[in-house]
Amino acid sequence: MLMLRCPRSRQPERAYAARVLLEEVLGLPFILEWEDREDWELRVAGDSGQGAVLLLSDVLLGMPERKWLSPDSLPREPLARLDMEEVGSLPVIYGELLETEGERGSSHEEKRAAVGPDAEGRLIREEGEGTVLRCGLDLFGSSFFMLTRYEEMVIPDRDSHGRFPVRASLAYREDFLDFPVVNAYAELLWSLLLRLWPRLDGLRRRRQVRKVVSHDVDHPFFAHRRRGRFSLIKEAAADALKRRDFEAAWKKGRLLPWAAGGGDRVRETDPYNTFRWLMEQSERAGVRSSFYFIPEQTDPRYDEAYTLEDPEIAGLLRTIHARGHEIGLHPGYGAYLSPQDIRRQFALLRQGAEVAGVRQDAWGGRQHFLRWRAPDTWQAWEEAGLDYDSSLGYPDSPGFRCGICQEYPVFNLATRRMLKLRERPLIVMEQTVWHPEHGGDRCEARAFERIRRLYRQCARYGGDFTLLWHNSELVHQADRRLYRKCLEELS
Repeated sequence: MLMLRCPRSRQPERAYAARVLLEEVLGLPFILEWEDREDWELRVAGDSGQGAVLLLSDVLLGMPERKWLSPDSLPREPLARLDMEEVGSLPVIYGELLETEGERGSSHEEKRAAVGPDAEGRLIREEGEGTVLRCGLDLFGSSFFMLTRYEEMVIPDRDSHGRFPVRASLAYREDFLDFPVVNAYAELLWSLLLRLWPRLDGLRRRRQVRKVVSHDVDHPFFAHRRRGRFSLIKEAAADALKRRDFEAAWKKGRLLPWAAGGGDRVRETDPYNTFRWLMEQSERAGVRSSFYFIPEQTDPRYDEAYTLEDPEIAGLLRTIHARGHEIGLHPGYGAYLSPQDIRRQFALLRQGAEVAGVRQDAWGGRQHFLRWRAPDTWQAWEEAGLDYDSSLGYPDSPGFRCGICQEYPVFNLATRRMLKLRERPLIVMEQTVWHPEHGGDRCEARAFERIRRLYRQCARYGGDFTLLWHNSELVHQADRRLYRKCLEELS
């Protein structure tokens, strides 16, 4: 059992950071104690007072109250890099240089200001003939910064849909968006623990990489009862004339003779009706798919006009559940800042699922358009009674927005409380690697290689590779080939 002693300030924040890094990621139990001190101290419980000790710098969570959640509290750039054989090159989000003899008495702020690109070699030091190990990298504070989306409560930048843009993020600017930095911080912490206490080896819980696959049902069918024939003609023509996408135009255009009457013939040939195919691919790969439905239209510009009471949608719910896959929530475009809307839409989903005979132990989903704001959207999902969210990815870039490749409990920075809700960070949405308008690349080989690199990062840390592929983004044979490769060839 580890004994963790830390400063008395910001106790909810510290307890949360310690829980995620030690328990959630490393699987190590610990006892937390509060003291009048300026750093974090780790010992093995039961060791005598002369036992080994690991001391970790405390920067972010030791920030003066006047600077907390202000621009002055953000990391100073460019970041230093810490090169360690065990984990490679790590960005130092928060840290301080360890004092040399000539610097004894330097203030905390002076040491923090000194951390820059040339800080290597001054962030890890052994003392006391190897019984004391100091780390100047603020592992707990840096992890807290990423996990809580701290910067998103400080930086005001938003795109036209009210979303925090990837280009405003520290991970993008400092080029570590493709790197699960929190998992790497945990690995560094583990290597330091083993250096002092080799007997801990074997106590850690090891995780295996998983593929976590989901499908946002923005458009269940291209042709449906609420869509007129003129709309079908207009979109098929736009595919052919504007986008020069003749494969999509042909697949949509061939529905026109039957669209007015609807029925099975239309549904079977509908290019968006890929549900059976998706489930077949998942079952073949030993993966459980999650399908997230919009229960209510909030904005006709962005939400499809379907309801869970539509016979074809109710039939889908039954089929998905019968085959062992998951049903989830995809709140409408306008709901992300409305606890009332999210609560109502979750109730509609549960009602529709119950009518369809769907029974699940856990419920989760993802915000439509990835519209999400810290900490309001998390809090709304918590109050609605959902178990997990999977909205935390960027709409125009794949990668690790939260810096972590596994599910974790979330923390509300405004109320200073850890929530029951868990986040399943979104690593790859197909549009961000495959659609040029979202920063993707229509070269199949390059797109797959980008996906593979992210998967390998997840595999390195035994994490969850969370993949979103819309049912309506499988119109082309190339779409299906790339999706199959994600399930079959990533290993």
